[in-house]
Amino acid sequence: MSSKELLYIEDFLSHEEYFLSHLCETKECLDDEKMIKMLSKLEKKNQDLITKFYGLL
Repeated sequence: MSSKELLYIEDFLSHEEYFLSHLCETKECLDDEKMIKMLSKLEKKNQDLITKFYGLL
């Protein structure tokens, strides 16, 4: 794998982890249970994606 490809992977993982951290912060600020549940599902899917991606490496 080239160094450029590794940079793309690092960039992708950084974006996913950044997105995940903002999902958690947003979820903590909400009062609507429906929205919290939806963001929790999205958070789990995002975390699963990150885990699968690390598993491929």
